[in-house]
Amino acid sequence: MNPVVKAQMTEYVASNALSELPSSTQFEIYSIFATLNGLLGESVEAYDVHLAGVEFGVDGIAILIQGELVKNKVEAHEKMSSIKNPAIEFIFFQSKTSTSYDYGEISKFFDAIEAFFSGDLRSESDAIFDLTDAMEEIYQHGVGRRNPKINAFYIATGNYDEPKRIESLRDGFIKKLEDLNIFDQEGISVNVVGAKQLQQWYRAATTSVDVEIEFSKAIVMPSTPHVEEAYIGYLSAAQLIKLYAIRDDSGNIVGVNKSVFFDNIRDYDPKSKINIEIKESVKGYGGDDFVFRNNGVTVVSKNIDRTADRFKLEDYQIVNGCQTSNIIFDMLYGPDKADYLDLRLEEAIAVPFRLIGSKDDDFVASIIVGTNKQNPVKEEQFWALRPFMKNFEEYARSVDPEEIIYFERRENQYRGQPVERVRIIQASIMMKALAAAILYQPHRAARDYRGISAEYDKMLFQEDHDVRIYHSACFLYYRLEFLWRNQKIENKHKTFRFYILCAVGLLITSGQAVFSMKKTKIEKVARNMIDLSKDEDALKAIVSKTYEVIEKRLGGMGVAFVASQEKIRDTIRSESFSNEFREQMLKQRIPSVSRYVVS
Repeated sequence: MNPVVKAQMTEYVASNALSELPSSTQFEIYSIFATLNGLLGESVEAYDVHLAGVEFGVDGIAILIQGELVKNKVEAHEKMSSIKNPAIEFIFFQSKTSTSYDYGEISKFFDAIEAFFSGDLRSESDAIFDLTDAMEEIYQHGVGRRNPKINAFYIATGNYDEPKRIESLRDGFIKKLEDLNIFDQEGISVNVVGAKQLQQWYRAATTSVDVEIEFSKAIVMPSTPHVEEAYIGYLSAAQLIKLYAIRDDSGNIVGVNKSVFFDNIRDYDPKSKINIEIKESVKGYGGDDFVFRNNGVTVVSKNIDRTADRFKLEDYQIVNGCQTSNIIFDMLYGPDKADYLDLRLEEAIAVPFRLIGSKDDDFVASIIVGTNKQNPVKEEQFWALRPFMKNFEEYARSVDPEEIIYFERRENQYRGQPVERVRIIQASIMMKALAAAILYQPHRAARDYRGISAEYDKMLFQEDHDVRIYHSACFLYYRLEFLWRNQKIENKHKTFRFYILCAVGLLITSGQAVFSMKKTKIEKVARNMIDLSKDEDALKAIVSKTYEVIEKRLGGMGVAFVASQEKIRDTIRSESFSNEFREQMLKQRIPSVSRYVVS
């Protein structure tokens, strides 16, 4: 294996608790991470995309709806029902540690992709079965104004020199995908990848972004306690492009870095009426009037280093201006480039521009919400503004090293920082953990956590709450994930993840309402949940008992464990099943757990 790739993989494995997995599996997950997060700019957990390894010809499948990973029919349906004309993308991975590119293996990979869309791959594994169901749900109900995109990556560790035989195979496969007429014709991409690309993509995924621009028309904005420095003015298209361009080793611009956009780049539709009209206007006026017709771009940077008209930005986000940025890219370097070659748009186009330097995460979050009112903003962004969340974030990363949790109030908040990535918990994960372990509602945790947050809005995240009970639920979630990743708990138990979380909470508290307890008792519950989470034997005993109780209950309802995963999931997500589970779980006595019970 390439030594640089091996070093990167070793670093990734250590920070993601994957050391117990075989080296080939580690490489598969590392390469999925580098591609998804580094090249494609998607904040998606590579471990969740990876397949067990028994599937024919493919190591990972990601189905993304509006940038969120869906793994089954229910998740696909719920995501599509919440967004009109969502952006949908299928991404396939096959990774080999070999330095050579085997024609037969690549051909098998292409065959597996075809078989996935025909349904012939369905029986390969439970995961493929669920993903196939999700795909069929998408084509039945989710395809609106645009067909899904498809990306395929065959990855090895050598140098791919584009041999004619393999290139001919690749071209033939692309033609087959085009002829299916089920994909966006401009959104079909089939890639054969080598060590050089992997190295670049991994660095992009793990390094905080920085850039230097020339902002000669900058006017200093008024100062506030939340802002170190801020400027307003206008920027040339050539300088704006620097903020989000991906370049190859020769310095050529080859794509858009999605990771710098808060206002997600997948919302950009080049075929929308308004974007077509903007491009037509540029053709007619040569770009001179662009600055008058555009609302501009806002950038927030953690650090700004100014020398005369040169501004070096570190750890920045384009929080508003996704459409503008992508229209300009299309005209200068994208599919519309040929139509604008004679217009010299790099300097002809000027864009209204605001540059804000702030290390205050709360203020940055308020800017993001305020500048994206016309776009859908995740509810988690509003949670991030609550004073409690700041208190929780500071506490969770200041405890003993073994118990640290990194609470991510802002997407990619810890990008480029040397933290154990498996310990990063997003607001949505915290809410799911609370719903299951503290509120005892495992049937709603996976699919209705936002509904729970609305229902319990006045109960949760209060400024005077003890942060320790929230931390303990998140730490429990992390510990279970750690055990799964290191194959200390069988993957078959993952279907019941939130029931396991619920079981831990029930056994420690004997089913008492946690937020109704006295503060000293809540503190004791939190401490015991942490201690139990670190007790591997006790935690595994609860996993086994949870599985036993669920298996017995499903059997009593006539739902065998050999039933489809969809049927099992539908059953355990019912309120009646959850109520019965809680009653049965409270009757259980597990010797290794008894010392953690709070009376």
